[in-house]
Amino acid sequence: MSDIIVGLDIGSSFVRTVVGEVTENDTVQIIGIGKTPSPGLRNGTVVNIESTMQAIKKSIEDAEMVSGYEVMSCVSAIGGSQIESENSKGVASVSSKGNVTREITESDMARAIEMSKVTSIPPDRQILHVVPRSYNVDGQEGIKNPKNMLGVRLEAESHLVTGSSTSIKNIQKCIERAGYIVDGIMLKTLAATQAVMSEDELELGSILIDLGGGTTDALVLMGGAPICTLSIPVGSSYATNDIAIVKGVSFDTAERIKLKSGCCWKPLIDEEEEVIIPGVGGRGPEVTTRTEICEILQYRLEEIFAMVRSGIAKKTKLTQLSGNVVLTGGGAQLPGVVELAQQVFKTTAVRIGIPGNYGGIVDEYRTSEYATAVGLVISNMELRRRIDTKRNNKYNEHDKGTKKLTGQDRLKQFFSEFF
Repeated sequence: MSDIIVGLDIGSSFVRTVVGEVTENDTVQIIGIGKTPSPGLRNGTVVNIESTMQAIKKSIEDAEMVSGYEVMSCVSAIGGSQIESENSKGVASVSSKGNVTREITESDMARAIEMSKVTSIPPDRQILHVVPRSYNVDGQEGIKNPKNMLGVRLEAESHLVTGSSTSIKNIQKCIERAGYIVDGIMLKTLAATQAVMSEDELELGSILIDLGGGTTDALVLMGGAPICTLSIPVGSSYATNDIAIVKGVSFDTAERIKLKSGCCWKPLIDEEEEVIIPGVGGRGPEVTTRTEICEILQYRLEEIFAMVRSGIAKKTKLTQLSGNVVLTGGGAQLPGVVELAQQVFKTTAVRIGIPGNYGGIVDEYRTSEYATAVGLVISNMELRRRIDTKRNNKYNEHDKGTKKLTGQDRLKQFFSEFF
């Protein structure tokens, strides 16, 4: 097994790279990061292969400089409007001789999951993930791990995530032209979930919202598995553009104003605090208040959260979740974003998703903007561990011991589907 795992998050605003090293204790240390602007993407979709390729190469090279390792391959993420999802069911017969019951094996579970993939998918789309949610054994519903149970008929409920074949191939092409091997492509919100969500949050029912530059992606999880995937074609760069239009400045200037003086919750700022707007084309600088900047940002972010809330309500029948709303992505670093989300979602259970401490020589990855890239590294590590375990155990079906699957375990079952 390679000692290096690389996660590549190709976003609409930045390409972020995280390099993880597998230690002797079979754990991961984050030893390198890279970040560079990505002008070749729009709303999560590659629109300029050459620019995207150069951004990927620069981001990985920066991570190589920090880590001291040469990167050969990586796992990448995908999100945006090219992603769709649906819940599906698959049925497998446990016994082929009449209605004689026998113990359910991992092979039976795999067949039921495979049958859940038999659904009408347009030819221009391909399945990215098949995530098992629960099982039904002879009419008994809500079973998380049916292995070794007696039964005749096994039904699997799965969450299918599909992506645009063209978008996936363009991402692969950009990475390969940059000189790297693509180990796999994973839904970005699923990756971020691995980095920032606890087992309790997965079980009780939570929403992960990734506030990107061009898009906002959301994932609803309950019972340890996703039940809804959603993407809004509006991100934090739209808030930057609003400032640029209202104040008559360039996008880059508006972005600097947002980063330096931006806030999206008025109660947090001093209404009299002034902000200097640089002059353009010989025009003198303008003085405005931080309150006015806040009003622009708050209006746009509130709209984004409202669109996510509405989209989730349309896609699910959920009326209440007992977990948290977890915010990740570069947009989650804007002051006041938690308070604004609390108001829109009508709950105090909102927090910023920060990756855990994985040691190493850098700690800059411990921010919401690196949640996806860190999650890709962790996910790849878990997949490799599972593959090695299966090779060593060779699916010993004679072992009658049944392990209770946790929320994290069930979410990790799908990793083999994206390789």
